[in-house]
Amino acid sequence: MTPTEEANVRLAREHFAAESAHDAMRTLASLAADITYRVVASGVVLHGKAEVARYYDLWWQAFPDVTIEIKRLVATGEWVIAENVATATHLGPFLGLPPTGRRVTQHLCALIRVRDGKMIEETVYYDQLERIRQLGTSLELDSRPLEFPPA
Repeated sequence: MTPTEEANVRLAREHFAAESAHDAMRTLASLAADITYRVVASGVVLHGKAEVARYYDLWWQAFPDVTIEIKRLVATGEWVIAENVATATHLGPFLGLPPTGRRVTQHLCALIRVRDGKMIEETVYYDQLERIRQLGTSLELDSRPLEFPPA
């Protein structure tokens, strides 16, 4: 790895450690002022630290014990790809779902772009159905409930 790639990996590790610690100041310190943050599964696209900070507040309120375990990090140039597993208990409302008290494990991948030592983009990919099944919520298709086998 180049020195820049090594620095980008350290930044990603610090970012996920700060998220796991629910440390807003540390988390936001890893982001550029003009960060673009995308959550593909929910369609959320945020621009700038203020919007991202509000999103983190909502996420940490809904899942106050969330921790992120890094499984793999790969860096190439200004890009870092992280495969992570997030675990948390759903104790607050999130995206319209009331708290269930259930523990969830979410497998996810984050694509991070770094410039001048700060994250300028983060795109998070995960399987929304994986989370929904664990929360025990239901979905409808053509006005009929979808049935899922137990997680």
